[in-house]
Formats: sequence, structure tokens, C-alpha cells
Amino acid sequence: MHVCAMSRRNIPGLTWSVFSRLTGVNRLGRRQHEIKRDLCTQEPLDLKEFFMRHLTARIKANGPLSIAEYMKEVLTNPVTGYYIKNEVFGESGDFITSPEINQMFGELIGIWCVHEWQQMGKPDKLQIVELGPGKGTLAADMMRVFSQFKEFNKAISLHLVEVSPKMRQFQLEALTGATTPEDTVVESQRSKYGPEVHWHRFLDQVPNECSCVIAHEFFDILPIYKFQKKDGEWHEILVDIQEGGGLRFIMSRGPTTNAKAFLTHLAETDERDHVEVSPESGIIVQKISQRVSDHGGRALIIDYGHEGTKKDTFRAFKAHKLYDPLEMPGSADLTADVDFAYFKHCCGENVKTFGPVTQNNFLNGMGIGARLQALMQDKDVETRRAMMKSVWRLMHPQQMGWGFKFFAIAPKDTDYVPPGFIPITAHNEPKSEQKSEPK
Repeated sequence: MHVCAMSRRNIPGLTWSVFSRLTGVNRLGRRQHEIKRDLCTQEPLDLKEFFMRHLTARIKANGPLSIAEYMKEVLTNPVTGYYIKNEVFGESGDFITSPEINQMFGELIGIWCVHEWQQMGKPDKLQIVELGPGKGTLAADMMRVFSQFKEFNKAISLHLVEVSPKMRQFQLEALTGATTPEDTVVESQRSKYGPEVHWHRFLDQVPNECSCVIAHEFFDILPIYKFQKKDGEWHEILVDIQEGGGLRFIMSRGPTTNAKAFLTHLAETDERDHVEVSPESGIIVQKISQRVSDHGGRALIIDYGHEGTKKDTFRAFKAHKLYDPLEMPGSADLTADVDFAYFKHCCGENVKTFGPVTQNNFLNGMGIGARLQALMQDKDVETRRAMMKSVWRLMHPQQMGWGFKFFAIAPKDTDYVPPGFIPITAHNEPKSEQKSEPK
């Protein structure tokens, strides 16, 4: 995938003519009319059957798929992909993100951006760049905070990296209050908070200026390759056709070209026998690091992740529950944990990195407790209970508190630890950690 935002998005269906050019289905000759009919049906089962036929035909023609190829097909196929035909956000979707749970999440990230701008010496211009901004909830919460700091608000512009015209409509409404016809492609508009909002399809289209890059749940759905060590050699995990129908995982007979190309970062001391790697994520991290090194600024990456310790994290989610990633392709979200050790390797030596730290650590360090107390003042009992429950979901180790990690990139000469990244030790950790859901 290009350097673009494909994270948790709905991409509008393409016309048949465009789809045929992308997939080459016109070469199917006399079956073209039948496939058109299948695509136009209103029955979800027929569409899923068509997609399964497409996958099996591709495997029969070209051999087993890498996990990366399978993820691209399942998530972003222009007609049947998961992010095309499903409403994936919120309680009614297959997952819910932190900004949708409580406004404080976005507000504290906004405060972090203001603090870092001050540490930079208050440059006259700063680009706030968000990769994969979803429905614009996080951006709106940050912008509301920015509007309280007049000098900062005057200096910034907001840049959203988004490929989906449909998602741009959601973002436009959240940030400006305006709506436009569905087929209108939004490029730029003034926000209701003052600064201009600009939309870009790719990170490379964002001007090369001092920026604060935010990537929340962006990297976890970028395609990965999976490798298994056998007899001292790395074999690749692939997706093949199962006898009797359906799909299955298999192991390549020997090392593949991908194994030789994508595992050069592994240290000799790495004892894992199963590794996942996302080269596309690595390229994006390299580009972000180069921007920070060349033009100044910061980057903040928030995602499920680990530091080169986990093995098999590839999974699917449907209706907020784990789901077989090979069952009914296109009906569930596919994801894998981010390897922050790999990200550090991709950053290189011209920048400084901080973290990863847990979401619990970052939000505690940014003062979420004090912010919660301020917001609960003069609220009724039910509202207070709902606010406490939402913070519990963000902070509890068995909810989002420990699974999500925060990772920062700064110029090499940064001589302090950014707020939220000082580890909370047992000595200064809050004494009353809520063990169960607030009643």
C-alpha cells in the first residue's frame, strides 16, 4: 500500500468500468455478465460467495497468498472489501476507538501537542497531521483544545491524510459543521475552530514543513507478512485453499524471497520462532522520521503493540469479539499488533524516540485524573457514573490501559522526556486502581 490512510475506513464502491480495469475481469469473457449480476445483488451471502470465488481463483492461478496480500484483498478490495461495505465504527460496528469513548483522550493529546510546540520555541507555523482520522472525532477534540490557546491556534493548520471521500464527509461535518453532496471530493475548508483543514490522499502530499504527526490506530491494519522458523530457517505463512472448500494457513516449503528481504532487522539474540513484519508500516515510519529530522516537529503513534516480543498476533474482530480471520473473508476486521522495536529500527539514528509506554501511563502522566474531576463538577449522578466508566475503559489493564501503547519521535537534539513518557513506578502510581467496572 502507498503511504496513505487505509486505517478503519469505508471506501465508496467503484463503477463497474473502473473495477474491471483494476481487476481484469473483462478477460473472463462470457462470464462477465454473470459476475455483473452477482455484484449487483442485494443479498450479502451472494457477494461473499463472489469474493470467495475471486480469492480461490486467484490462488489457483498464482499460488498461495502471503498474509499481506490476503489482508489487502479482504480489507480494501474495491468492491467487496471490509472497509467498503461495512459500518465499522462505534458500538454498532466491529470495534470502538478511544476518542469515541471519552473526549478527554483527544483533549490530552491536544494538550501534548501544545506543550511540544512550546518546547520547540513556538514556531510561527505548525502543521497538525493526522493519519487515518476516522470520523474526525480525535481531530475535533484536539481542535477544541487548540482554540483555547490563541497564539497556538493562529500558528497551526490541520492536515488529514485520508483516501476515502466518504470518510472526508464525516470529517468535514465534525470539523466545520458543513455537509456537501456525497460525490463531492473535499480538499480544503476553514474549520469552525479557526484554522484551515486540508485533505490529502498520501503523506507525501503534505507540505514539508514543521509538523506534529498523529497516528492513532493507523498502523495495526496495514498488511503484515508472517514467518515461522523451522530447522533454523524462516518459512513464510501463506493462505491456501482447503480441501473441501474454504481457506487454510500453510507454511512454505522453504525460505521465500519475502523472508530473505523483510527479516534483516532481527537481532541474533531474538529467540522468537514466529515473527510478523509490516514493511509498509516501516516505510511510513521512515518518512515521518525524515520529516522530523529535516523540518522539526514531533510524531505520536498510538496503537496496540509490543517491543519485539510477541509472536502470533494476527486476528479478526467481528461485533467486538475475536473471529476466525479466514472465515467469511470481508465480514470481519483484520489486525495485528504493531512491533515498536521494528519502528525504532526504521526511525534510524537521526531522531530520538520515546516509549512505547502504556496508554494508562501516558494518560496518567497527562493528568486525566484531574481533568475527570473538573469535568464531573456540577454533573448529576448518572452522568458522573458514565464518565467514570468511560475512563475505566481507557485506563484499566484488562481494557485499553495496557494493550495500547504510545510512541513518540522527536529531533535528535531533544534534551527532555516529553510529558506522558516518564514511566509511572510502583512508588508514584495512583494508589486506587479501579479493579472492576464502576457501578
